[in-house]
Amino acid sequence: MRAVALVEPLQRELAASHGISLGDLYAVRALARLGDVPVSRYGAELGLARSTITNLVDRLERAGLVVRVASPSDRRVTLVRLTKSGRETMEARTRFTESDVARGILALDATDQATLAELLERIVATQPEHDDAGASDAQDESELAAAAALDGEAPR
Repeated sequence: MRAVALVEPLQRELAASHGISLGDLYAVRALARLGDVPVSRYGAELGLARSTITNLVDRLERAGLVVRVASPSDRRVTLVRLTKSGRETMEARTRFTESDVARGILALDATDQATLAELLERIVATQPEHDDAGASDAQDESELAAAAALDGEAPR
């Protein structure tokens, strides 16, 4: 809990500096990891229903962080891609690696880092899954913000 409390203000600062929510920051981070990806797969990676991922991509597009592009291999498929601004947002992550929490995690040996990552993943995995169809944007952002708070920057 102390680690989350220390990192959360840093994440909030980064999100606010780009005009997005914590949940949106988590979603941008996930897209940076995935690369250009179909909207449906992006939603599946985030655990969001179709309507929820559509709303999220709409918000990220309005913020100038992502664009929708046609798949070069299948015109029926729409991909989500980070914009230059979205990539810059991810480059700003150095604030996290310079934080006390990150330094503490990086000071752990590789085995302890892996154990910590595994424990956090188990905590996230125990959260009950539900259908987000009809969920409000506030609920969507709340769920993504919770995931963002638990999304560690420690290497695995």
